[in-house]
Amino acid sequence: MWFVDFGPVRDREQGKDRPALVVSSPFHLGITMGQLITVLPLTSVERTGWTHRVRITNGGGWVITEQIRTVSAPRFRRHASEITLTEDELADVRHVLAQMLTVELPVLLSGGRRR
Repeated sequence: MWFVDFGPVRDREQGKDRPALVVSSPFHLGITMGQLITVLPLTSVERTGWTHRVRITNGGGWVITEQIRTVSAPRFRRHASEITLTEDELADVRHVLAQMLTVELPVLLSGGRRR
C-alpha cells in the first residue's frame, strides 16, 4: 500500500494524494522496468450498494476496484505501512478484479499473440 498522487484527473476519476493498493504483477513491473505501476485507489467514503468495493478494516476505507489505474513511479509519495489488508480482503479484491477483467486464456496459453 502506497500514497500516490492521482492529480490531475478528469470527470469522475479519483484525485488527490491518497492511498492505493499496488496490483502490478512481477511480470508487469519487469517489462515496465518498474516505471509503470498498476494500482487501485482507496476512498474513505462508503457507497451503499456498491458491492464491488472492498472494505479494509485495518487503516479504514474501501478499495475502489472499478478505477484500475496505471501510473508512473514518480507519482508514489510514501509507503502506507499503517494500512494493511487481511488475506480475506485481498482475496475479495482478486475476486472482484477477476470479474471485471476478461483475459482470453486460450490465446495466452498457446503462446500466440493477438493481432
